[in-house]
Amino acid sequence: MTVADFKRMMTDYYIGDETVRKAYNLDSSKTFEEQFSAVSLENIIFSDVSIAMYVMQELYDRFKIDISSILNAQMSGTVNWYAYKAMLFQFGMELVSDKDYYDNTGLTSDQITSMRIVKNAAAVEARDKSILYVKIATDGPGGYRQPLSPAQLIAFKQYLNTISYAGVRISVINDPPDEMLLKIDIYYDPMVLDASGKRLDGTDNTPVQNAIRNFLKNLPFNGTYTNQALVDTLQVLQGVRIAEIRSASSRFGAFTEFTEINAREIPRAGYYTISDNNLILNFIPNE
Repeated sequence: MTVADFKRMMTDYYIGDETVRKAYNLDSSKTFEEQFSAVSLENIIFSDVSIAMYVMQELYDRFKIDISSILNAQMSGTVNWYAYKAMLFQFGMELVSDKDYYDNTGLTSDQITSMRIVKNAAAVEARDKSILYVKIATDGPGGYRQPLSPAQLIAFKQYLNTISYAGVRISVINDPPDEMLLKIDIYYDPMVLDASGKRLDGTDNTPVQNAIRNFLKNLPFNGTYTNQALVDTLQVLQGVRIAEIRSASSRFGAFTEFTEINAREIPRAGYYTISDNNLILNFIPNE
């Protein structure tokens, strides 16, 4: 249900009450909005309560999804289980003998967290189910994702080989981020931005560039990038009237060619990066 649905449900019941109709001298043929001002205390109360009900609905829906995901991930041998176990890898620790878990007796939660170096993981089966790809990344400076170091990767692969089920062929993808190349026309408000995209009030010299990088940074690991979602993000930015993507392409590996993104894409490494040279913005005054 939407916020409007919750409000309508309450207001319909409210004006349908005979005592309320008599107290306010209401017309039963008119709606709540037709008889109460937008700034009336009654309208404000119903609006606030309906928003609160909607938020609680969303939180419970999110909670159910999270619980289902956790339970699914903990079902041994499933695809999601491998991603879940990848996140539990502890660098520098030995597994309990013949088990798939660690003995963390005596360790603080901070110590355990620091040893769990795989901060992002996803498991994807090949179409013919002949191989399971496990994509991983750790956190680097500024919260940006980056590959594990060679020593960390060796230890992680040994861990994965130890806990994996017999007959499962696993390939670990621990690659640098896929590179993006974007060419975007930005129609800007001349009262907010200048011809180079700087804010006129001096608070930010690169608001559009920052928004694009934050968008890519905050994509779910191994999530789907879409051109439309990027456009939506830019068009709510203050000073941006229209954002038109002229071209969007990506590549994995420094020696491969950029290929055009047809509306959407899942990065091979699980995440993206973009350099200054590959972010080509054409600022056009929206006159």
